Amino acid sequence: ALTCPLSCGTCTHSCKDAEESCSTWAQDGQCEGNAAYMFKTCPISCGICTPTCKDRKFQCQAWAKDNACNENPEFMSRECPVTCEVCKKACKDLNTDCPGWTGGGECFTNPTFMYRTCPFSCGVCDGSMCVDKNQTQCHVWADANECELNPLAVMKDCPETCGVCTTSCMDHDEGCKGWAFAKLCAEEPAFMFRVCPASCGICTELDRKDEL
Repeated sequence: ALTCPLSCGTCTHSCKDAEESCSTWAQDGQCEGNAAYMFKTCPISCGICTPTCKDRKFQCQAWAKDNACNENPEFMSRECPVTCEVCKKACKDLNTDCPGWTGGGECFTNPTFMYRTCPFSCGVCDGSMCVDKNQTQCHVWADANECELNPLAVMKDCPETCGVCTTSCMDHDEGCKGWAFAKLCAEEPAFMFRVCPASCGICTELDRKDEL
């Protein structure tokens, strides 16, 4: 289900945890111990899907310069997730039909649309991370409108500059679930909230804030 959430029926609803206890259950190892239930009920906490996120306070940059991300991680990770690098730019499909479109060859016949809408399925990025291969050259190409004129080549080399990336909340290390199970979210919040926001329940909190 982690590899094929759409085909496995995990994505029958939007990317939201359905129960307030999801992050606690996930930290207790239930994503592995009770996978069928957890993947459908707690997709964010189990890392099945990644909600987008944004800073919620205009003061975020100033607070970060005063080291607030490290000194007050619980508040800052929720109010300033982008500035504090809880959320990072990722290669994320924006439509549930992306796998089907990809199978029909749309990545090659309609690359300008597909690379921005279905970057993960089209293999635009190296894995899920969205990083330009050469930032200086990418800015030159973007200024010359090459993202639109030559998308097959330029978007793959310059996904960030060409607007392929989505700022998403997800774990950034394979060890996150184990560290969360060991209660490090409470013991080392400054590190854990930045590196393991999904496993520590931060992504779920950001998703709830988006509903307000």
